[in-house]
Amino acid sequence: MSNDTKTQEYQERYRFWSDKRISQLSFHNNVLLTIAVAIIGFFWQKLTRVRQNSFTCFDVQFIDWKVVLFLGGMLLMALSIAAGIFLSLSRLYDLRITANIVLTRRRLIEERPDEKVVDEDLTINSFLTSICSLFTLICKWDDYEIRREEIKGSDIKMLQKKFTDARQKSDDLGNSTWKLINWQTVCFFLSILLFFISELIFK
Repeated sequence: MSNDTKTQEYQERYRFWSDKRISQLSFHNNVLLTIAVAIIGFFWQKLTRVRQNSFTCFDVQFIDWKVVLFLGGMLLMALSIAAGIFLSLSRLYDLRITANIVLTRRRLIEERPDEKVVDEDLTINSFLTSICSLFTLICKWDDYEIRREEIKGSDIKMLQKKFTDARQKSDDLGNSTWKLINWQTVCFFLSILLFFISELIFK
């Protein structure tokens, strides 16, 4: 078997498992979001009783730990839902800008076959920076989308810069996706644990 054949085989395998990974990620997010919304809706009905039993004194001996655990569980579940929503937005804009990057490569071959853009090295940014990239794309999508008119008339250096910026945003969103899914999952199960302790132990 030649190296080209092996390379093609591994490329097909990578594409297959990449599709599976994306599908499972979306499924995981949807399941946790659905269950989290149902659980927080169920426990929301108990807020009236919790308010009636809420403490007003900060002395440890007077603290109602059942209330503390209940409110902590509600907060963590709300954070899990928020992480799931941000995750959905991140995936949506990641797919959108990735599609534009692929389309730019194809259009450049069609319109300017003698020139090309290169994949420059990208910066590994922090989670906060990656989240900021999401809001930047939501508010200023037109500044990062590469249109056919720009490919036809823009200077190649300017096009290269915009292409690299788009790839950086895509990389940021990809990195934030896995951090968000981790936060979503951890907050979800910690919330379940607090609810469990609150309901079963502190009866």
